[in-house]
Amino acid sequence: MTGDLLAHCIDTAIWLNGGIKDVSAVTETFIKERVHTATGEKQKVTIDDACLFHCHFNNGSLGLFESTRYARGHKALYTLEINGANASIRWDLHDLNRLEFFDHSDDSQTRGWRTIHITDGDMPYMDKWWVPGLCIGYEHTFVHQVADFLASVEKGEPCNPTFRDALETAKVCDAVLASAKDRSWKDV
Repeated sequence: MTGDLLAHCIDTAIWLNGGIKDVSAVTETFIKERVHTATGEKQKVTIDDACLFHCHFNNGSLGLFESTRYARGHKALYTLEINGANASIRWDLHDLNRLEFFDHSDDSQTRGWRTIHITDGDMPYMDKWWVPGLCIGYEHTFVHQVADFLASVEKGEPCNPTFRDALETAKVCDAVLASAKDRSWKDV
């Protein structure tokens, strides 16, 4: 779990908010023995099925991460929420063309979450698709990745994420697993 699904959340958080300084984690393996598909023999499982961890980012902000293989009511739940002193945003992969935004400075009579449809032609990447304002799908994000990679090759610049970014994510994953094992805070 930690090196798979959770790693994507960690990678995104580092990209959006900077490096992670330390972590405090809990992991759980719900099914302790599983039948090997090739041999039919029961084997002890050492991989985690769920993980929850808190962290301090290098910029002083706090993070809370949760990941599990057993959120059966969701097809591909991947969400993020960032809360600041005066505003918040949240995003959900199930509705990937919308970003929710809250601004505390709004008049109290109308203050609340608003939904921003992020597919107008002036949004990143959207000027490359047919009709601005129409939704794109998950598969289009991979086309954007290839376009970014080819543009970086043409310019002779690194394309993000880099191997260094992946190494940083791996270090956080290692600290999460060590923290869960020792039940203590671990530096990244």
